Amino acid sequence: MTHNRHPFRGGLQVQLGLSAFLLLPCLQAHGLGCVRFVVVDPATRQPITGGCVVVENTPSGNVPQTLFTSLFKPGSTSVFNLTTWSLDPMKTEEEATLISIPVGASITLQPQTQGQVPVKEIFIKVTATRIIPQRANPTSPGTTLNNSKIEQKAGVGGSINRVIEGTTGVASDSAGQQHVRGEHADLTYVVDGVPLPDTLSGRQGSVVVPSTIQRLEILTGGFAPEFGGQTAAVLNISTLPGASKSHTDLGFEVGNYRTTNGGLTTIGALGKYASYVIDLGVTRSLNYIEPQQPDNQTAHNAGSSQSYFTKLRYNPGKRDTLTLTLSRNPDTLQISNRTGLPLSFASAGQGFGFLGLRNADGSRPDVTADNGNALGAQTLPLPSQQAAGQDITQREVSEFATLSWRRQLANATSGTFALTLLHAGQDLHNGNPAVNLLALPVDNSIEFNPTSTRNIHHVQLNGNLTHKIGSHEFKVGFVADDQNGEETYNLIPGSQLALNELAALSPGLAPEGVMQMGAAGSPVLDVNNNPIYTPTSGISPTLRVHRSGFYRAAYAQDTWGLSRRLTLNYGLRADWYKQAQNIGQSLVNVNTLSPRLNFSYAADRVTTARMSYNRLFNTPPLAQGAIVGQPIQPELLDQYDLSVERRIGEGQTFSLAYYVKQISNQVDTGLLIPGSQIGLYSAVNLQIGGVHGIEAAYEITPRRGVGFNLALNYSYSIARPNGLDNTGANVPNFNDHDQRNTVGFDAGYTWKSGASASLTINHGSGLASSPIAPSTLRVPRTRVDLRFGTGLRLLRGKGGLNFTVENLFDDRTVINFQSAFSGTRFQQGRRVSVSFSGSF
Repeated sequence: MTHNRHPFRGGLQVQLGLSAFLLLPCLQAHGLGCVRFVVVDPATRQPITGGCVVVENTPSGNVPQTLFTSLFKPGSTSVFNLTTWSLDPMKTEEEATLISIPVGASITLQPQTQGQVPVKEIFIKVTATRIIPQRANPTSPGTTLNNSKIEQKAGVGGSINRVIEGTTGVASDSAGQQHVRGEHADLTYVVDGVPLPDTLSGRQGSVVVPSTIQRLEILTGGFAPEFGGQTAAVLNISTLPGASKSHTDLGFEVGNYRTTNGGLTTIGALGKYASYVIDLGVTRSLNYIEPQQPDNQTAHNAGSSQSYFTKLRYNPGKRDTLTLTLSRNPDTLQISNRTGLPLSFASAGQGFGFLGLRNADGSRPDVTADNGNALGAQTLPLPSQQAAGQDITQREVSEFATLSWRRQLANATSGTFALTLLHAGQDLHNGNPAVNLLALPVDNSIEFNPTSTRNIHHVQLNGNLTHKIGSHEFKVGFVADDQNGEETYNLIPGSQLALNELAALSPGLAPEGVMQMGAAGSPVLDVNNNPIYTPTSGISPTLRVHRSGFYRAAYAQDTWGLSRRLTLNYGLRADWYKQAQNIGQSLVNVNTLSPRLNFSYAADRVTTARMSYNRLFNTPPLAQGAIVGQPIQPELLDQYDLSVERRIGEGQTFSLAYYVKQISNQVDTGLLIPGSQIGLYSAVNLQIGGVHGIEAAYEITPRRGVGFNLALNYSYSIARPNGLDNTGANVPNFNDHDQRNTVGFDAGYTWKSGASASLTINHGSGLASSPIAPSTLRVPRTRVDLRFGTGLRLLRGKGGLNFTVENLFDDRTVINFQSAFSGTRFQQGRRVSVSFSGSF
């Protein structure tokens, strides 16, 4: 684009597109320390609602900053300090230089020094955008991460779970699971203002990959009525914006366990009114997920994932934006094999036989005088899963397409309408040795020969309308999601003990047969307390499940600035979930009206207190594997939040929060066959759930993005269910993912050259699923990561090198042990990698 350069008195130069108009007061160079921007319509020159300003100073190494316009002052941003390169809450609007900038304009500020004491010149690029992705309500507490922080946490080819890990209120588990505030993984993805439908239960891969994210808000409470569906946390995602000039970033990483990761992102313009973003990524490793033993971590544990992302944005006029987003994330992984545990685990079972309950010498430590004569109690030396040739492979895909239309109807009114198509699939296949169902061995380390398919499809329409009048911002919206899913299950048991378990759990999955009865007419039990089942057919049936239904929601809310200090967000959300299935389970048909009330009070310029009550409605996953017991009901909960946040110094923030959740029909996820590890998961309802916790966080943000940075958080929580589950069994004393104490520590330093170093420590006091029998004590674990980067200046601003050590001390502590929900998993060993990043 051609620009004109116009000098202004006082040494300020402004560079604009020929079609842009800029209203600027006369400035003195020394007066450019603090600025405040007002985004205006280029035609009417009036402030607009819903905009943002991006401030860049690339030569200095400062991280680009995005300034969002106020909810209550159309077009106006907060005061930005160019010296500290951050928002300055200590400055009043009158103390800052006001700069009006039209939508679509890109300006360059250059303080000059004629006639003054010479100072170092700075070039600051400022870009204004009309319609920005949906951002959280000011009454919502949470954590916000910018693009550079996301890249640091995820690395090349990393998953969204790596980004969430270590943030306040998050307890890490195996299989990439991140449990937020005592719930399983009930996360809603809101991508550029459009909420995505829910995906598969027990999913391993990513829904949205980190390399496509410009800004991420992790919201954990104080939810405005516009948020629903899954509310353990809301991931409010702004994806990479387009650009007027083409730009490409790439990265490549290699490490031990034959780890290779690669990524490429390119953005640019398509003519005058359109732009594009394309992101491609791939990752491979021989140690893909947490293994079942601490020593041999690559036993049938290879995996790979790919990601394909495209966003096309078109602005047909000054008030409209059309966006097409396409995303596809397939992955393939081997289900890791047991090779046997060290002798120190002999009191609990060294991982041989069904569910890994047998030792290497063939004995079972759980045999007593009461069950010593039962089937399976005998000493039976067996080969491990690896030695026996177990070969199970899982393939997954998550893909969605969203077409959204945003229109600025008037200066104070805007609307959005979007269509989303989502598909998620998960296939499980095996190359295990064949078995004869009519002549099964008593026990076998290979539990099942599974073949399974799961596919879900969503067609979702959603829209909203926002109108600002005075100190009120009203918003109404709806969600209409039609769902259908197909599942098939064929589980061939590898032993008599496995067949007995299967027949007791789900007779429809077992071959035809009869239960063995004793002389007294009661069933004969095996060592696992299951009735002995004798097959009369050599064929295992295939169970086919069809589910269909819908989710509907509508909401109305108001964000009201009652005063300069007090903000109130309130409203109602109506939710309706309906699902039918073909396996004889009853119809699920639940609707409710949920009030939301959220307060934010600015006690002074540096202290903000928040308080909220939310009635929440969480939908269950569609392809859920719930083929036993009653169908899965939506989760209903009352959540109470109280928090205070205070800036205690320049760039320093401390926050403290307390929350309570009272849950009905809590939705959790566990293994379809409890304790087995064949890659199949199932949703489960827990009659009553209760979670409460305390969170504290302290952050240091450096001036201009250069210097020392710190993020330290501590969480104390108790997640304890009660009553029965949907199969009629008693719930456990604690949720399997319950963890009493969680600490996240992330410290780093960034130099002006762009070079950086960081240290990350994640500590957990132990999940409820971690005790090793006969002990009931939870097993704590800690992981320490180191990262070093040269920045792009190493190769003259075009490229740099990064060095990463994950799990510095090679801590291979147990994560879960013989858990009905998670099986047995150990922390992955030290991973050392080197990566190259380039920008062209």
